Amino acid sequence: MQKRFLVIVMMLFIFVCIPAFAQSAMKIGIVDTDKVFQESVWGKTAYDDMEKETINWQKKGEQIDKDLTALEEQLAKQRTFMENKEEEQKLQDQIESKRLEGQNLLQQGQASLKQKQQELMDPIILAIKDIIKKLATEEGYDLILEKRLEVYQIVLYVKPEFEITNQIIVMLDKSYKDKNLTKVKESDKKEPDKSAEKKDGK
Repeated sequence: MQKRFLVIVMMLFIFVCIPAFAQSAMKIGIVDTDKVFQESVWGKTAYDDMEKETINWQKKGEQIDKDLTALEEQLAKQRTFMENKEEEQKLQDQIESKRLEGQNLLQQGQASLKQKQQELMDPIILAIKDIIKKLATEEGYDLILEKRLEVYQIVLYVKPEFEITNQIIVMLDKSYKDKNLTKVKESDKKEPDKSAEKKDGK
């Protein structure tokens, strides 16, 4: 329902408002945010960090699966060659405990990955928005659209010169570099002066 409303609003804007703007040489920009994430240094770093975190949780899950398989095989042998009900019940309890551990790990992993994704992606999204606003103000854009937006599919053709994605990537990379330089400077300020410490020690 909400998407349908968005489509109607966008269509009204394009077919009613844009022709009016066109009479005064409207300046339009198109941004492919998927490409910005995939090709910018900041985006690549975030994807790499996210992949490492995902692999870490996957390894934990795989280890629980191995432990569970080993316990189930042990239980099968117990039932085949022995009739010790006490040992059998003990193994069954261990299996149930391991299954519960796996379920808890899955929930923890999903929550942790979701939080990690927000921590990594939200600052980039905010930076992209700020860059777009800055670019629009400085270069006089009247409208900047998202290339991958579903409702944008109602636009069948856009001039290549409207594409400003690469420009956004360059600006985002500079923002990321400046951000890291600021962190380094702040870290250096917090570190004690080692030479001063040596003098005091003398």
